[in-house]
Amino acid sequence: MSQTADIIIIGGGIVGCAAAYYLAKSGTKRVIVLEATKSIGHGGSCRNGGGVRQSGRDVRELPYAMYGIQHFWPTLSEELGVDVEYTQKGNLRLGKTEAHLKKLQTLTDNAQSVGLGVEMVDAAEVQELCPYLSKDIIGASWCPTDGHANPLTTTLGYYKRALELGVKFYTEAPGKRLQKIKGKVRKVILNDGTVFEGETIILVAGYESRAIARTVGVDVPMTRLIDECLVTEMQPHTILHYDMQWLKPFRP
Repeated sequence: MSQTADIIIIGGGIVGCAAAYYLAKSGTKRVIVLEATKSIGHGGSCRNGGGVRQSGRDVRELPYAMYGIQHFWPTLSEELGVDVEYTQKGNLRLGKTEAHLKKLQTLTDNAQSVGLGVEMVDAAEVQELCPYLSKDIIGASWCPTDGHANPLTTTLGYYKRALELGVKFYTEAPGKRLQKIKGKVRKVILNDGTVFEGETIILVAGYESRAIARTVGVDVPMTRLIDECLVTEMQPHTILHYDMQWLKPFRP
């Protein structure tokens, strides 16, 4: 069996659903999204802390993050018709050692070079911003325009709007490999042998993208790291306004 479209998107997470929505909104008629699992947003798009941040990013992607925060996120709930729970109350990236501060200073300098409003703050300023933090924090970077959103409602909002605009979604459709025709990637072959063909293939399958891209000789250096989130009963407010992140462990 073969299915054809103008654009085929591999991955039904927030990136895949958003790409499908904006493509359909811009007038692309035939868009197909392939999701490997039974549900939309099953992977990282429903298993993350929901940070909508610019600080700490590679400067090559930072202009896109800044553009999105300026032009998309403030009105996204209205556009998608769901409450994405977007807030913009800042991000502290915390340091406990001089090595941490050196790394944070480099990140801050790089971000400032492309116009992001981010700055270093000392221990006293950290405590002023968030008095519940440990006194072990000796400094941080502070970006007041960073924020937070609900990743699951955002993903499903994009999915809903994309469906309304005619995008076709296939679940339980795991991509096994890509295939080129005359030097251009045109086909997606699923595990069961089903073939989807499109003028353009967009691969946004999270960490599964690496194995799929390798089938056409492209290796994206992606490595899984384990982070943890906990869901508890509601607790009294202690950190009211700030999405905070520790630096990842330093590696040689």
